[in-house]
Amino acid sequence: MLLVNDVYVTDTLRDGRGGLARVAGLRDSIERANDDKVLFVLAGDVLSPSVLGKWYGGAQMVDGFNAARLDLATLGNHEFDGSRTNLVTRLRESRFTWLSANCGEASGASFPGVRGWDTLRLGGVKVGILGTTVVRDYAPYVSCRNPDSATTATVDTLLGQGSELVVALTHRFMRDDVITLEREPRISAILGGHDHDGRRIERGGRLLVKAVSNSRTAILVTFARDGASPWRVTDRRFDIGPGMRDDPATMAVVQRWRDTLTQRIGPDRVLGIAPEPINAIDSISKRESPFGNMIADAMRIGTNADVALINSGALRFDDIMPAGPITRHMIEGIFLFADETRVVTFPVSGARLRELLEVSVGVDGLGNGPYLQLSGVRFHFDATRPSGARVVGDLLRDDGRPIGAREALQLSIVTYPACRRGDGYRIPEAADVCRALEAAPSSRPRTADLMLQHLERMNGRIVPPPIGRVTRLDRR
Repeated sequence: MLLVNDVYVTDTLRDGRGGLARVAGLRDSIERANDDKVLFVLAGDVLSPSVLGKWYGGAQMVDGFNAARLDLATLGNHEFDGSRTNLVTRLRESRFTWLSANCGEASGASFPGVRGWDTLRLGGVKVGILGTTVVRDYAPYVSCRNPDSATTATVDTLLGQGSELVVALTHRFMRDDVITLEREPRISAILGGHDHDGRRIERGGRLLVKAVSNSRTAILVTFARDGASPWRVTDRRFDIGPGMRDDPATMAVVQRWRDTLTQRIGPDRVLGIAPEPINAIDSISKRESPFGNMIADAMRIGTNADVALINSGALRFDDIMPAGPITRHMIEGIFLFADETRVVTFPVSGARLRELLEVSVGVDGLGNGPYLQLSGVRFHFDATRPSGARVVGDLLRDDGRPIGAREALQLSIVTYPACRRGDGYRIPEAADVCRALEAAPSSRPRTADLMLQHLERMNGRIVPPPIGRVTRLDRR
């Protein structure tokens, strides 16, 4: 089985890595070398987000994976970013099988074409494969049940169907996948997604693996046994990059979808020159980064606020901007959830700001989408302390003056956490401005536009600010 996960673009990335055509070519070469079929699987997150996905709703991704002859995919959380109509359209266009044993329609029925499990005969062995999806606060048309109970019931079904090998294709947090692997010994391997940085653990000869996002890596998992002996599971990581063979059919589809951005938003233009590469990779920016600091500065300065915050999950460029020209199209590619990255500004107290920062560095925030990139405030935290009590000492302004608990501050923050309770944030202070935004959806600035203005104020030389706004005490 060949695994990729969290793939938002079919093309190669700006640093030369990735590329769906290369992965398809790799699969073909492995099949030729072994004279046997390789099952090509995707562990969720493909329809969104991307620049093309803003306008095509993931049609370009389904087209690419159809050409690459994907066999199976599990539903990821970003499959539900759009409308039900968009999702069902993409499912019907897919020539591969979608799986999710725990997420379906609000009615409790499965989405059209989506199954909880599938069985295939590979190498003379009946293989059972189940899919599960992370539970989130999804749109009303989505209903998800507990993935662990769904897993147990589905494994029972697969064994009852005569499966000799059971594999889970999941889109869940690593910690949840580890628990499943430990609690369900009947699963020989979990091929997972949702974590973007590549993960691997073994438990009693059984395996949990995840690839690096956007096809930067692909993981080949091989199952073997002698007679009735337990399955031996081995894996090999392939770095996808220059020099690899492209599958011609997949590359033809990739090329058809290129250069459509100009048709949608107009010609590109240079905003300035970066003297050094700017690291904007998603998995890196889930902690303080120069890139995140620059975006937060653009928000604060552009709205004349005291403090600006943006959740890291809103930053989706997931690539490295090379030294040289930084263009408008690059900036549009950062903010892929247009309505969720408009900026609202309203007053909060210093005490409430501290509570928001606690969410950022809590157990579910640190290293994940809720983690806040910030401007206008500095603080220390200790991750060994309980969530909700990790911020240590005073909150400080950039000049070192403390921010009092009762002090009123003008806060700028994007709408996903402020108005939609996204990433676990609850901000009642934003209620009035959110209602005003709902009545006039274009009345608040896009973060992308604030960023464009900020870069143009740099007078041609684009240099992100250094880190140092957030200090982690337990790593000193």
